[in-house]
Amino acid sequence: MINNSFRLMSLALTLAVLTASPAWAIDIITRKSQTTRLSGEITGITKSGVKIKQQTGGEVEVPANDIALIEWEAAPATLKAALGQESNGAYNEAIDALKKIIDGLPATATNVRTDAEYFIARNLAKAGLADSERLPEAIARMKAFTDANITSYHYYEAMDFLGRLHLAAGNYPQAEAAFTSVENSGFEDWKISAQSSKARVMLAQNQVDQALAAFDAVLATPAKDDASKQRQLEAKLGKAKCLNLKNQYDNSLTLLESIVKEAAEDDARLQAEACALSGTALLGQGKNLEAALAYLKIDVLFPGQQDFHAEALYNLAQLWPSLGQPGRAEEARAQLESKYPNSPWTKKLSGV
Repeated sequence: MINNSFRLMSLALTLAVLTASPAWAIDIITRKSQTTRLSGEITGITKSGVKIKQQTGGEVEVPANDIALIEWEAAPATLKAALGQESNGAYNEAIDALKKIIDGLPATATNVRTDAEYFIARNLAKAGLADSERLPEAIARMKAFTDANITSYHYYEAMDFLGRLHLAAGNYPQAEAAFTSVENSGFEDWKISAQSSKARVMLAQNQVDQALAAFDAVLATPAKDDASKQRQLEAKLGKAKCLNLKNQYDNSLTLLESIVKEAAEDDARLQAEACALSGTALLGQGKNLEAALAYLKIDVLFPGQQDFHAEALYNLAQLWPSLGQPGRAEEARAQLESKYPNSPWTKKLSGV
């Protein structure tokens, strides 16, 4: 009788300890390459990848370029909501939510804090690409993140954003330096992306033939995996832009059609840029209705890609009158001026 009471008391104490102090941290990694997620305790982080000790199975290292999201056990539920706002293009709202999350984190939640800091920088970067007045703040914030978090698994993605921001600001040497860092990451898909980005630096400086040769060199390199093949689509977009500038619209449209077929449906940014370049090519051919439909697709399907959305609204404001739709032209103009007052496209429409 005494032994049974003792056993019951021991069992109750054991359950109490297990309930009050879980022995296993549950972190979840969503990968880009697979639908199954990894759950367990993350035991190591570098800019090249993350190690996770699985609940069932051994320790696995996930390369940084394959990490879509880490759901930390210590992260509040509001973090996912903030990322949802970012996906919808509500960058200011996402930034405000992320700042509140950081303010409420305990001192021990360092990994969550680092991620939230990066997400703020990323939202600012996306906003800055559509609003030239926000570029200095976006550049400063992203550079502060990369300087302070050289071992973060976000590092190379952050350097890519930093390069794109410098490119948008016309800081070409700084842009090339950032893209070179990504090119040297050791990941084949990021290397391809960085090479395409460096070709865009040439293009921004009106070195069209040199840029075209650089894009062709990227496309001539055999892609070793699906991720690299997707990155080569960025080079195809760059090549299409070169062809537009050389007035080779038929070749550009053929290339863009192949891009849309090959691209992932959920790659909103790539799809939006393909629509914008198609609009440019169709305008060059004098096909105003088809061009308007290409830009309208961005307005309807990809408004979260704010820089391309601003471009689309500018062109729609210009095109609708020629198609007998002056009212829709005014709507496009009003939307452009209210949503993107500091966009280069708004200034161009206003003749500034």
